[in-house]
Amino acid sequence: MGSSTKKKKEKKKDFQKPKLKVGKAKPKASNFTDTSFRSKALVLQQQLAENAPNPTERFMHNLSLTSSRSDTQRRDALSYLANQLSTNPPTNPVGTPHLLQMLLPIMSDSSGPVRGQLLKLLRNLPAGEVRPHVEKIMLYIRGAMTNISQEVKDDGLNYMDWLLDVAGEDVVSGAGCWVKPLRDFMSVLGWTVKVVPATTVTAKSGWTSAPRTTFGAKKYGQSFPRQMLVLSKFLEVGFRPGVPTPWTSKDWVNSIGNVPRTPDPFGYLGLFKPPRDEDGEIYRNREDRQDIFQKRFMGAIEDGVDMAKKEGGTAGRAAAALDQALKDGMGDYERTSRLDEEKHLWDGYIM
Repeated sequence: MGSSTKKKKEKKKDFQKPKLKVGKAKPKASNFTDTSFRSKALVLQQQLAENAPNPTERFMHNLSLTSSRSDTQRRDALSYLANQLSTNPPTNPVGTPHLLQMLLPIMSDSSGPVRGQLLKLLRNLPAGEVRPHVEKIMLYIRGAMTNISQEVKDDGLNYMDWLLDVAGEDVVSGAGCWVKPLRDFMSVLGWTVKVVPATTVTAKSGWTSAPRTTFGAKKYGQSFPRQMLVLSKFLEVGFRPGVPTPWTSKDWVNSIGNVPRTPDPFGYLGLFKPPRDEDGEIYRNREDRQDIFQKRFMGAIEDGVDMAKKEGGTAGRAAAALDQALKDGMGDYERTSRLDEEKHLWDGYIM
């Protein structure tokens, strides 16, 4: 009796409609299979394609993306190029001259990550391939150092620091690469002061500059000490004594028959270039650089260093380093020119 009743209830249960409660999920069937899981996938990016681009094409494609309007594309393209240059051996199918021609305008880019990636890329370039292009690189570095944006100015100092490490001697001995950068440093630091008498001030008197009065600015407080440190490094390289090379009687003949090893060896003659002024002149030796520095920049930098020392802190320590660079570089300076600047006559001139 009991077994027959139990079977009847089970059969009746199959034809009964279950009452669902509001908010309660429908019961799952006994043969339910969960298909919500996801398996790991292997993504092949053209590894198996017959027409996949070769490394040279990928390099050229990323090089073209450095002029893209998107900051992200420019940053990623520079990151790819930097990785290719850091490999052993480095991958550079276009050569350093063409690479610099494409990348140097990015030094003044408005995006900070793009400028940071560019600096990483430049540090991977061989020093020997950078030296012949120092004068061209300095034009863009000076443009970044005097940019209206303070962030770009700070990165311009980083570019200058990199170039001094790679080709310091070529920088200070290049055409227009000694006086013009010093003039830019003075302008950025606010130490270029031109005193004009009140009676001679007219509408056409020209530009004047005022001394720096806000050393400890909150937003860019570290820029001023950094500028002095890079300037001290620039002066250390410029005032570094040259290494004497032994000379033999054969060197005179070899210098005539052999090809010069220095870039633009006869550039100081100015045969195929417009005449240079004092700012664009070549100062190949230490004595010439000391002479023009004493004449135009020594007094203003000493005054600025004294002002920075009074502030103390980071600026005071940077000013002390700059002062030491001045003492080491100009301590043994002696005026070698016999020209009297006031009378425009040579010393010992006989009438």
